[in-house]
Amino acid sequence: MFKCFVIETKNKIIAMEWIKYILKAIFIIVLQVLVFDRLHIQAWGYPMVYVLLLLTLPTQLPRWVEMLIGMLVGLIMDVCNNSLGVHMAACVALSFCRPILLRKSSQDIERIKGEISSLNIGMVEYMKCALILVVMHHFMVFMLEAWSFQNWWMIILQTLLSSILTLLVILGYEIIRR
Repeated sequence: MFKCFVIETKNKIIAMEWIKYILKAIFIIVLQVLVFDRLHIQAWGYPMVYVLLLLTLPTQLPRWVEMLIGMLVGLIMDVCNNSLGVHMAACVALSFCRPILLRKSSQDIERIKGEISSLNIGMVEYMKCALILVVMHHFMVFMLEAWSFQNWWMIILQTLLSSILTLLVILGYEIIRR
């Protein structure tokens, strides 16, 4: 009887964590579509804050679930931005690379339960991982949008400015979260 109570309590806690994560996802996607998609710096850069959803996914998820979530988040952004799979491809690539990068950067990744954050792995490690993944994601988005390296300098400039803006928002979120 006690064992059944413990399992039921664990299931409720897991369900509450997922409900919290889904509400956070809805909030961030709505914020991205209604606010951040309208913040442009002369068409050179804009923050893509929705990648925060993929950066903070729990470590216990199987890789295929991470990639499925990445695909769904990217698909939602593609539908909202009318951008034929660009965000979906970049989000799936980010979801694929994230576990590899986390294992390389943090030795204790298996002990972390719940979402990845600066509280779990430290601010420096978190921001290093975020920097690499955000730059990779943004480069893919702008490269696929241009579909050419003819204006490579514009792709690099857009990637850098958008990455800086996105990382500033992510840093602000992590500071507030602490």
